Amino acid sequence: MTIGEAFAQKDLDKSVLIGYYGGGNYGDELLMEVLSNMFAKHNLKDISISYQTPDTFTKFHHNFGYSLIPLADKIGLVKTILKKKNIIIGGGGLWGMDVNFNIFLLSVLLFISRWVFGKKVYLFGVGYYNSTTKLGHISAFLASKAANVIVSRDEEARGNFTKFNKNTHLDTDIAWYLRDLDLSAYQKDVDQLEKNLDIKPHTLFVTLRRFEKNNKNNYQSVIQQLVATETKRPVIVAIMEPASVDPQGYKMLQQWQQQYPNIQIIDFSFNPLALYLLFRQHSQDLTVISPQFHVIITAYLNGITFFPLAYDNKVRELIKVIAPKSQIVDIKAIDIEKVAAFVK
Repeated sequence: MTIGEAFAQKDLDKSVLIGYYGGGNYGDELLMEVLSNMFAKHNLKDISISYQTPDTFTKFHHNFGYSLIPLADKIGLVKTILKKKNIIIGGGGLWGMDVNFNIFLLSVLLFISRWVFGKKVYLFGVGYYNSTTKLGHISAFLASKAANVIVSRDEEARGNFTKFNKNTHLDTDIAWYLRDLDLSAYQKDVDQLEKNLDIKPHTLFVTLRRFEKNNKNNYQSVIQQLVATETKRPVIVAIMEPASVDPQGYKMLQQWQQQYPNIQIIDFSFNPLALYLLFRQHSQDLTVISPQFHVIITAYLNGITFFPLAYDNKVRELIKVIAPKSQIVDIKAIDIEKVAAFVK
């Protein structure tokens, strides 16, 4: 069963959608926007979405009329779950390297919802990776036992989930379903984003990422070296979070912009489908260097050349599928020579 087949075959109305939404992360906001479009496409009306910061919702999303539950309102979330028939976990490598205690609590909530309150639990486009922690394995076990259906997004996740739940299926990441959607309503979003950028042929689009202490690497240093040498080429450097979430990262981008006249900078403060459509409109002009899973997907779906960089198993699994002949570069082994050779 694929995610598309689940939407066609299952009664997904009266559902609460849960993910890492509202934190300002490009990938998670992209997943939520795609799912919202899919709900609307299938005429689903009774949908509630757990969202961390409802006051920022309109910055990142179109309004489909679905109700929002602030993440801080734990009682409200439980009440909503009790009223709904289904719980949908909408994508992401939740049970991977970045697992935390909140993911454990979510997994416990899913288990209780299924076996105490009789709710149907669907895990769509999710990942469970060998790179996770002991807490991650325990959390994945609980979530697996809670699920009526699991649709994994790659082979490693499928194999891990299948150990605990035989009703596990293989599909792709939810972002792939962008190709099935009518995105004409987003033209204003992409036009607004494009006003802030001057994209010329051979533009290099580079993103930075904040890494946890246990995954330190020299990626940022290498990019800084690259920026210092590529002074004649147009370069866009982005953080894929709002500047308010990563003020230190954005301040550094501002310093680079002042130092190098060919540098343009952006933070993630727009609808995620605007970037997807911007990439589509300028697919012949862009080359992408990014560690982010969903930036790589956004480039790939638009036929844009990307640097095969992996910081976690989820990215490695993705590149194996979309660029099987490429030599994957582990982020801890990255150096300026590899990146410079790719750019040239």
